[in-house]
Amino acid sequence: MAEFILLPAVYIGALIGLYEFILIHKDEAFRGSHWLKHGWHAFLVTIFFVFLSMNVDFVYGLIPALVSVPIVAIRVLIGLIATAKVHGAAAVLRGGALGPTIGETWFHSLVIGILITISPYVWPWLEPLAIQIGLPI
Repeated sequence: MAEFILLPAVYIGALIGLYEFILIHKDEAFRGSHWLKHGWHAFLVTIFFVFLSMNVDFVYGLIPALVSVPIVAIRVLIGLIATAKVHGAAAVLRGGALGPTIGETWFHSLVIGILITISPYVWPWLEPLAIQIGLPI
C-alpha cells in the first residue's frame, strides 16, 4: 500500500505556489490588497492541488475499483482542474468594481497545472535536497 504524503506535498506546493504568486504579480494590473488576497488564495489552492496529485497512489490503495483508471490520467485531470481554477480565479476579478482588469494568461495557468501534474514525479529528485537542508520528510 502506498503511503500518505503530507510534508513533501506542502514543500512542492509551496514552491509552485510561490511561482504562481510571482506570476500573479507579473500578470495582474492591480496592486495592494486585491493582489495580495488573490496571491494567497492561489498559493493555498496550489498546495491543495499538489497534495491531491501526490496522494493518488494512496487513494488507489483504498479504493480498488480505481485500478482500471490509469494513475497518470487522474493526475492529468487534477492538473486540468487546477489550471481552470487558477485561471478562473483571475477571470472572476477581471473588470467589475475592482477598477483595472487583470491579465493572468492561459499560458501561465497551464504552466501551473503542468507543474502540479508532474510534482509526484519530481519529488524523488528533490527529496535528497530537502533532506540535506534539514526539512522533515
